[in-house]
Amino acid sequence: MTYRVMLIDDEPWAMVYLKQTFNWEDRGFVIASEESNAKDALDSVKDVRPDVIFTDIRMPGLTGLELMNEVRTLGIECEFVIMSGFAEFSYAQEAITLGAFEYCLKPIAADKADRLLVRLRERLGAKPKSSEEPYGLALPNERNLKFEDMLDYIQSNIQDKLHLKELANQFYLNSNYCCHLFNKYTGKTFTEYVTELRMKKAAGLLANHRLTIEEAGSESGYPDYFYFNKVFKKYYGQTPSEYRKAVNQP
Repeated sequence: MTYRVMLIDDEPWAMVYLKQTFNWEDRGFVIASEESNAKDALDSVKDVRPDVIFTDIRMPGLTGLELMNEVRTLGIECEFVIMSGFAEFSYAQEAITLGAFEYCLKPIAADKADRLLVRLRERLGAKPKSSEEPYGLALPNERNLKFEDMLDYIQSNIQDKLHLKELANQFYLNSNYCCHLFNKYTGKTFTEYVTELRMKKAAGLLANHRLTIEEAGSESGYPDYFYFNKVFKKYYGQTPSEYRKAVNQP
């Protein structure tokens, strides 16, 4: 079982520190979303469906504690870890009152961060599973609508240049999380998935003698004729011209 994490901090150095200090993958977590303010986090929390949210307290617009209260009001079940640069008792007291799993001062030491993830995983693993409110990434009926929209976009624009990082930004997803979703839902990497779609389209176009091989390659996302030949032969074991002859033999 892998659990999804949302990170929220308006300070770039703090976000980098969070990503590098915690042993996310080793402890069974994946960073599903990175937000620079609580308002954007609140807008995306229903789609991301995080199992745990790590958030700063003091941020413009909406504080981390206000975010926690809003998420609770929405009825979304997730754990909160409050990260703050201020050792103020009132903050810690309010966080505990709202049901935060932990209140930590940043920067947090690596050993303490690791122990925190161990305890978090134990807490999440002890929660009852529901088909309507699933935890983690291992449930087969779980859907990610933004990712489905991305797949639809890729299929409709397979002839264009496609880059995972740009697509992730376009659909408000974390690029590392996208890699996980491709593996989970398609059994392939992003590159393998796109290549397969392009090869199938190219094979269909090559059966049409009205198109040249160059045109078939270009319409499949390979404007470079020689590169198209190379990829096609590696995938099908034949060059495009050999494939065309084979499928059109009487």
